[in-house]
Amino acid sequence: MSLRYGLLGLLTYNDMSGYDLKKAFESSLQFMWSAKSSQIYRELGKLEEEGLVSSRIEPQDKKFDRKVYSITSSGKNSFQKWVENFPSNLEVPVRDEFIVRVFFGENLSVENLTFEIKRFKKQRVEALAVLSNVSKSAKEAAKQDGLEKSYYYWTLTIKKALKEIKAEIEWAEEAIEELKNRS
Repeated sequence: MSLRYGLLGLLTYNDMSGYDLKKAFESSLQFMWSAKSSQIYRELGKLEEEGLVSSRIEPQDKKFDRKVYSITSSGKNSFQKWVENFPSNLEVPVRDEFIVRVFFGENLSVENLTFEIKRFKKQRVEALAVLSNVSKSAKEAAKQDGLEKSYYYWTLTIKKALKEIKAEIEWAEEAIEELKNRS
């Protein structure tokens, strides 16, 4: 996925400011794609130049004015074409610096490697908790905004992420035990 289609997809639900898009990204797409605020704003500028989104300024009392983005009909068409055309290769691209370091673990002390795998496990446990909260808030948001149909598809992606994280935790536990037996 490129960032643009994630943003266009989110804008199919509601008009949003860049800040709102960043929050929506973090609460929905973060386990599939990561993006920094600067990347989001840069991409929104490109999308607007291309006529895929439009923006308007909304004044706010006692705050800076808000720039709110809307998807245009060209943006909806572009998004629809993208969502319908799956790539021929559906393998997930892998760039896992952590696991590459584990691969070369013979160059570390067992204690150091064990520490890092425990740290990895702790972060994955935290991610599991975050994803559980995302799941709950997604359900509430879907009900509140009348997006029950969308929620069904959201849960498909949430279930995949949950399974991946649980498998990573299980791997970490096994690796820690194996390293303990090795030393």
